[in-house]
Amino acid sequence: MERKLIFDVGLNVGQDTAFYLSQGYRVLAIEADPTLAQSNRERFQRDIEAGNLEILNVGIAKEEGCAEFWISEGRPQFNSFHKEIAARDCRRHYSIEVPTSRFGTVLKRFGVPCFLKIDIEGNDMLCLEDLDSRNLPQYVSVESECPIDGGVASVEDGLRTLRQLRTVGYKQFKLIDQKSFCSLSVPAPLNYILDRFVQGWLLEPPLNGIRGSYWLSQRLMVKARLERKYRREFPVGSSGAWGEDTAGNWISYEQAERAYQHYRESHFRDSTVAPYSFWCDWHAKV
Repeated sequence: MERKLIFDVGLNVGQDTAFYLSQGYRVLAIEADPTLAQSNRERFQRDIEAGNLEILNVGIAKEEGCAEFWISEGRPQFNSFHKEIAARDCRRHYSIEVPTSRFGTVLKRFGVPCFLKIDIEGNDMLCLEDLDSRNLPQYVSVESECPIDGGVASVEDGLRTLRQLRTVGYKQFKLIDQKSFCSLSVPAPLNYILDRFVQGWLLEPPLNGIRGSYWLSQRLMVKARLERKYRREFPVGSSGAWGEDTAGNWISYEQAERAYQHYRESHFRDSTVAPYSFWCDWHAKV
């Protein structure tokens, strides 16, 4: 394992890679969309020239070669090998041909990073399946909703991802809400309770007009505290902090399983939410 190397699998617009570089890490960024790969090469030209970043323009797939890849117009975070994901919300989409690689091939070529971030809309599991339990990244994050063949994710899909993390050798877990960066466990942890209080009271009328309410909210909310710590914004879609800088305590597999089922069920009690709107990441530690 290389302690100063991070893999950003799913570079997209580059916000996570920018954060990792700012923290002094070398980054291998993987992006299937050639347009995004090129725009990021231009954005990070100095980091590339300094040897701190390499951008690999391939899609992670089951086989080496080429495959059809779907571009979601105006929503690059939905680009995917699965047409159903790119077409979410009836968005216009089109296909291109991209080079593909197994994730195991990438590991053999570049080594094992200290942190592995995976966000590739439907093919995330392929990365986990190619990990070697004898030589794992110390930390990993991956989307909790990883639908099979691009369909609508189910509870079983999230638990399948968690089980795979345990199978390859991870022993400690966090379920991180990607909107607030709170950790989720049962019973609800203090950081989650405070965030709910802030969003439901301090940031809503009539308390939002009280002098000092905004200042207090910025010191209570997890995302605001992280942004203050790193002196940077974590825009919507970014993965945020990782490893020991994530909120909350590491929990066991059994606790993680219970938390996922509890919060997912609670989220979908609202029948008006989109079927892909439970937006959490699994974080795992060896």
